[in-house]
Amino acid sequence: MTEPRGKTVERSSDLFTADLAGTHRRSTVQTIAPDPETLALYDRDGFVILKGLIETQVRERAEDALRGVLGPTGRNNFEGFNTQRAYALLAKTRALDPLIAHPQILGFLEARLHAHPLLSACLAINIGPGESSQLPHADDGFYPDMRPDARHGLSVIWAFDSFTRENGATCGWPGSHLWPAGREPGPQDPAVTAIMDPGDALVFHGGFWHAGGENVTGRSRLALTAQYCAPWLRTQEAMALAVPPNAVAGLEPPLPSLLGYQIHPPFMGHVDGMHPRRLLGT
Repeated sequence: MTEPRGKTVERSSDLFTADLAGTHRRSTVQTIAPDPETLALYDRDGFVILKGLIETQVRERAEDALRGVLGPTGRNNFEGFNTQRAYALLAKTRALDPLIAHPQILGFLEARLHAHPLLSACLAINIGPGESSQLPHADDGFYPDMRPDARHGLSVIWAFDSFTRENGATCGWPGSHLWPAGREPGPQDPAVTAIMDPGDALVFHGGFWHAGGENVTGRSRLALTAQYCAPWLRTQEAMALAVPPNAVAGLEPPLPSLLGYQIHPPFMGHVDGMHPRRLLGT
């Protein structure tokens, strides 16, 4: 007798936990879980700064790549008229791969977002001299029903220049990820400034209110922003178009999964009924 292929769905509850598009062979990916004290600070304040996550050589290679792809200054006061940006970065360089899939960032994502997140946005932000303060915002603000503490997303800002109060360091409002819907920062809400050294990473909740600061110096302030979301949400950047399949095929795990080549059970993300990784021939 021929054995049945694939998974057997015997109960309706199985439908939402089984990978009905066919389990694809998973690669072992290293993750480093954050310590309980760091998680407690994140849960309380909505952010933490992780110090010195990358080696100097990795950081310098990533910085060179970012400076080589920076675009023109922004189109509006949110992007910043004196701020350069670059998008679709994983289609333009491999120098950022160790940051986007850093084991400590993956561990944080697993602990506070989802074990199999998506990369929602990946962009360089270079705040130039004379830039004004950015409009306060929460990165999850475009998702409906984001509060209270819906955990739709998690963001990371990597510093390539020193972040200071004078050069446009990110500022934020501690505990704002727990604010009710409709509340925005006001004069009664003190902000803090993320003072960082090159190689540090600011990790924050998608509901955390923050903004780029004013740059009153004569030098720019370069950062990489990686925003992640839960696997059932639409990403900010259309990654399937921003990073074409021929570019994804050569990426090391978990980057293809972060770019959407994954299944969220039971079959969200399938292509013609099959696991999307099969399109890459890997």
